[in-house]
Amino acid sequence: MLLQILTGLWRAVLLLPDAELPFNFEMKKEENAYVMIIHNDEERIKADEIVIKGDSLYIKLPVYDSQFRLKVNGNTMEGDWINYSRKEHPVIPFKATFKNVNRFIPANAPTLDVNGRWETWMDVTETDSSLAIGVFRQEGNEVGGTFLASGGDHRYLEGTISGDTLWMSTFDGSHCWLYRAVKNGTQLSGTFWSGNHYKSSWHASRNATIQLPDPESVAAVTMPLTFSFPDADSNFVSLTDERFKGKAIIVQVMGSWCPNCLDETAFLSDFYIKNKDKGIEIVALDFEKTTDFARISNNIKRLSARFKTTYPILYAGSVGREEVMKKIPGLENFKSYPTTIYINRQGKVIEVYSGFSGPATGVEYEKFILKFEKTIAELLK
Repeated sequence: MLLQILTGLWRAVLLLPDAELPFNFEMKKEENAYVMIIHNDEERIKADEIVIKGDSLYIKLPVYDSQFRLKVNGNTMEGDWINYSRKEHPVIPFKATFKNVNRFIPANAPTLDVNGRWETWMDVTETDSSLAIGVFRQEGNEVGGTFLASGGDHRYLEGTISGDTLWMSTFDGSHCWLYRAVKNGTQLSGTFWSGNHYKSSWHASRNATIQLPDPESVAAVTMPLTFSFPDADSNFVSLTDERFKGKAIIVQVMGSWCPNCLDETAFLSDFYIKNKDKGIEIVALDFEKTTDFARISNNIKRLSARFKTTYPILYAGSVGREEVMKKIPGLENFKSYPTTIYINRQGKVIEVYSGFSGPATGVEYEKFILKFEKTIAELLK
């Protein structure tokens, strides 16, 4: 008899070494097959690559090279989340309960108001402490928002405030991030967990005018861009190919493991479908955490299918800043995935844009769209 899974909302917990990272998901049936819908604030992530064997449930996360391996027993699930995109393939224990719909369970009424914009310093125990900007909205105990950072936002965060303590988390199949902070005078002081492999401190203070460095001032291309890399079927694509001649070109430096890159891919895929007849081309250069080309090819094909991407995605090399600059001669001061290079019809690089502020950032995403439209108009002159 095929395993029956209760449909509706579940509360899941990933068991980190010294903390629990909660998130909610919904199990549904579509065309007689089960799907998992992961909730992060306003975001919904659909995982439909599900295999059932006896009382076991194998759920492959969309695009990312990660998987749940679970045992189902009525209104509970237990098992592991395995992230194959990391070299050590970390395994994090997982458990879930049906109908427990609170992501976090606040014990007390909030005595902390986090609405607004916060100047935030991550990794404060490190010598290279990095600036981020917390943008939060709060209704009672419930909190949503994200952190803006030069490399890209922390995507959709969801959490709660209990007394003077803030908890937030996100899980999307790649990011497995947990944040805790307590009120310390007028500041927030807290801890950040990234899966079971990284933990650091952070602090924040209100600053309504704080801004990040200009994303156009970070990286640069100092010579005419040229490259030749294989696609998922081992066919080499070069900027000298006929399809690119006389066209404006967007070169996306990205990774299939990078959530901000996927946000940008969703945006660019839709843009390309609507605008490719206007004399513009897009090509993505994918840097992967594995050197197994069969796995790389599968990652690229799954990404293309998920976002209906019709421009070429090429395997360019392994993850690493020096590797990127080695494989793309002339690209200097590369800092973040994604980095996007805009080339006009005459072959001149007119802009290099580091990072991506995705839809989780609200107003910042709207600002990016306006800036993008202006850049495209300049490209197509």
